[in-house]
Amino acid sequence: MKLLTLTLENWRGVSASHIEFDNAVTLIEGPNEVGKSSLVEALRMLLREKSGSKKKEVQAVQPVGQDVGSSVAAEVRCGDYHFHYSKTYNRKHGTELRILAPRAEQLTGDDAHNRAWEILSGHMDMALWDALLVEQGKEIGGVRLADSDGLARALDNAAGGAGVSGEESALFDAVQAEYERYFTLKTGKARYGEQQQRVEQHSTQVQQLKTTLRELDDDLRRFEGVSAEISRLQRALPELQAAKEQHEQRWTAIDSLQARLTAKEEEGKPLRQLLDHARTQWQKRQEAAADIARREQDLAQKQAALQPLAEHATELERTVQAAEATHKQLQTQRRALQHALQQARRDTAYLRDAAELARLQQLLERVQTQRAELAALRKTLADIHITVEGRKDIQAAASALDVASRTRDNAATRLSIEALQAAEFQLNGEAISLRPGTPLERQVAESLQIDIPELARITIAPAASAGELAAEVDAKQQELDTLLARYQVKSVEQAITLDEQRAGGEQLLRSAQQRLQDTLQGADEEALQADCARLQQACDDALQQRDPGQELPASEREARAQLETASEALDACESELDQEAGRLAEQRDELTRAQSQQQQASTELNALSSVLEDKRSSLAQEREAEPDAALEQAVTERQQQLAAITDELEQLRAQLQAEDPDSARLQRDNASQALRRAERDIIDQQQEQAVLKSRLDRAQANGLFEELEAAEQALAEAEDTLAAIERRAAAAKLLWETLNAQRDASRQAYVAPLRDGIRSLGKIVFGSDFDIVLGEDWTILDVIRDGKTIPFDSLSVGAKEQLGILTRLAAARIVADQGGVPVIIDDALGFSDPTRLQSMGAAIAAAGRDAQVVVLTCTPGRFMYLGEVGVRRL
Repeated sequence: MKLLTLTLENWRGVSASHIEFDNAVTLIEGPNEVGKSSLVEALRMLLREKSGSKKKEVQAVQPVGQDVGSSVAAEVRCGDYHFHYSKTYNRKHGTELRILAPRAEQLTGDDAHNRAWEILSGHMDMALWDALLVEQGKEIGGVRLADSDGLARALDNAAGGAGVSGEESALFDAVQAEYERYFTLKTGKARYGEQQQRVEQHSTQVQQLKTTLRELDDDLRRFEGVSAEISRLQRALPELQAAKEQHEQRWTAIDSLQARLTAKEEEGKPLRQLLDHARTQWQKRQEAAADIARREQDLAQKQAALQPLAEHATELERTVQAAEATHKQLQTQRRALQHALQQARRDTAYLRDAAELARLQQLLERVQTQRAELAALRKTLADIHITVEGRKDIQAAASALDVASRTRDNAATRLSIEALQAAEFQLNGEAISLRPGTPLERQVAESLQIDIPELARITIAPAASAGELAAEVDAKQQELDTLLARYQVKSVEQAITLDEQRAGGEQLLRSAQQRLQDTLQGADEEALQADCARLQQACDDALQQRDPGQELPASEREARAQLETASEALDACESELDQEAGRLAEQRDELTRAQSQQQQASTELNALSSVLEDKRSSLAQEREAEPDAALEQAVTERQQQLAAITDELEQLRAQLQAEDPDSARLQRDNASQALRRAERDIIDQQQEQAVLKSRLDRAQANGLFEELEAAEQALAEAEDTLAAIERRAAAAKLLWETLNAQRDASRQAYVAPLRDGIRSLGKIVFGSDFDIVLGEDWTILDVIRDGKTIPFDSLSVGAKEQLGILTRLAAARIVADQGGVPVIIDDALGFSDPTRLQSMGAAIAAAGRDAQVVVLTCTPGRFMYLGEVGVRRL
C-alpha cells in the first residue's frame, strides 16, 4: 500500500490539514498540538472504524464546543487499485469510496467500507501494518512480527522456499476454526464449560442425596440413643434428690455455728472501742502535764531577752528624726532648681522654634514664587497644540504634496497661447484679454475649455495619468490641510516655529520643576505650612506662659548655657538628696527591724503567758472531773473484759474449722447443680427426640431412594456427552498444535532474511561489528557488538527505540515487492544523541529507497541528517 494524500477537517484541534506523501521518505514537521498525531489517528480510524460508530474514541475526535462532523480522506494505491477513500464521523456521518483503477467504481455507506476493507485485506497485511506503526508516547523498543502472514510469505520467498499456498493457509484456518470451537485462541481455555458444569451439577445432586440418606441413618441411631439416655436420667433423679437434701442439712448446722461466732465478734467490738478510748484519755493527761512544764521554761527565757530590744529601738528612733529633717531641706532646694531648669528649657525651645519658623517662612515664599512661574509656563504650553509627531506628520504631508505637485507638473500638458493681435476669449469660464507680445502659459492637468466668441470652442484634455496625478495632488493637499487644522496651525513654518517654542517651554518647565523640587528637597508643601502654623502657635504659647518679670536670654546660645548651668546644679542637688535618702532609708529599715523584733518578742511573751494560763486551768478542771488514778483503773478493767471474750471466740473458731465449711458448701452446691443438670438434660433430650422423630417421618414420606436413582442416571448421561466432546476437543487440539509446530519450524528456516535485513540497517547505525540474535517469535533477544553479547532488555531506552525502528524498516523493505505497507514513525528518537541521530537518518533514508516511510516530529533538527526527503510543514 502507498499513501498519496491525506486530508483532515474538523479533527480535534485541527480545522483543516492536507498532506501529500512522497514514495520514499516524507518528513512532517510542526510544533506540539498542531495535529501531527491526529494524522496517524485519522488514518487508522479511516481504515478500521465505520463512520456511524459510537465508540468513545470516535466521539472524542469531534472538536470541543463545535457541532460539526470530523472528516478524513486519503488517496491510496494498493496492488492494482488506485482509489479515493473518505469518511465523516459524528455529525452527518458518511462513507465514500471512489475507485479510479483498474476499473471505475463508486460506493457509499457500509458498501464503501466493506469494499475498501476487502481491497486492503486482500492486498495488505493488516497485522504487519499495526506492528510497523510507531505511535507517539508508546514503547517502541520491541516489535512482534511473527503474526504477519504477509511477512512470513515474503521471508519464505527471500529464503528460497515455495511459499505458503492458499490451500495450506485454508487448511490451517479450518483447523484453527475447529480448535476455537473447543478452546479460546489466546489462553487455551475450554469452551465446553456448559457440559462440564452440567456434569458437576448432576454429580453434586447425587452426592447431596447420598449425604441426606446417610444423615437419615445417623438420625435413626441418634433417636435410639436419645431415648435410652432419657430413661437413664429419669431413673437417677431420686438418688440425686436424696444427696441434695443430706448436704443441705449439714450446711444448716454449719451456718448456725457461723452465726454464734459472728454474734460473739459483734459483742467484743464495743468493748474494744471502750478500751481504746480509755487508753487515749490516759495518754492525753500525761502529755498535757509535760507540755505545761516545757512552756513555763520558755516564758522565763523570753522575759529576760525583751529589755535590751526596747532600749536599742529608742536610740534608732532619735537618729531617724534627725535624718528626716536634713532630707526635707534638700527636697525644698531641689524643687527650686527644677523650676529654674524647666524655665531654661522653655526658653531654649522658644528660641529654637522661632529660628525654625523664620526659615520655613522664607522657604514657603520661594516655593510660592516658583509655583507662579510654573503656572505661567503651563499656560503658555497649553496654547500650543503642535507635538513632535504632529510636526513630523505635517512636514511629511507637505513633502508628499510637493513631490505630488512636481510629478503632476512634469506629466501635465503645457499650453502656450501667443496673440498676433488683441483678442478676448474665455478659459474654463474665466475672461482672458490677450495682447501681442504677452503670451499665456498654463499646465493642463485637467480638462481645459477655450471659448472664442462667435468663432470656436476648443477643448484640451490631458492624458488619464495626468488627471490621476492631479487627483493625488488634491488628496495630498487635503491631507495637509487636515493636519494643519488638527494642530491649529496655519502653515508648515508656523508648525515648526510653535513646535520649537513648545520644546523650549517644556525644557523651561522641567527646569522650573527641578528648582521647585530642589527647594522642597522632598518635603510636602502642605506639611511645611502645617509646621509653620504649629511653630507659630508654640512661640505664642511660650510667650504667654513666661513670667514677664524674668528677662529672656539674648540668644539660643545664652539660653543653652543657662540650661546647662541649671541642669548641673539640679544634678548635684539630686545626687546629695539620693545619698541622704539612702542613709535615711537604711536608718528607717534598721529602726523598723528593731521595732519589729521588740514587738514580736512582746507579742510572743504575751501569747505564751496566755496559752500557759489556759493550759493550767484546763488541766486542773480535767483532774477535778476525773482524777489520774480513775483513768488508769478504767484501762485495767477494759483489758480484763476483752480477754474473756477473746477466749470464747477462739473456741468457736476451732469448732467451725473442724466442720470444714468450704467443703460442705461445695458439696451442697454440687448436689443441687447435679440435680438441675439431670432435669435440664431430660428436657433437652426429649426436645431432640421429638425433632428426630419428625425428621424421620418426613424422610420416609419423600421417596429419597427413587430421587437418588433418577439423579444417578442423569449423571451417567451427562458424563457420556462430556466424554464425547472432550475426545473431539483433544483431536482438534492435537491437530492444531501439530500444524502450529510445523508452521513454527518452517518459519525458523526463513528467519535469516529478516535477521540480515535488520543487521544491514543496524551496521549503518551501530558499526560493522553489529549482529543480533532473533527468537522464535522473530523478536530481538540479544545484540552482539565487539564480540560481546548484550541481552535486549539490558540496552538503554535510546538503543531499544533505535532497534525497534530498524526492525520495522527491515520488515517493510522485505514486503515491499508484495505491495508493502508504509512505516509511520510519530515523534521518536527523543533519547538518541546527535551521532546516533545522524546514522539513524542514513538508515531511514536507505529504507526509503524500497519502502514508503513517514516521519512526524515536533523537533525539526532531530531529523536534519535525512537525505532525500519530502518535507511538509504544518
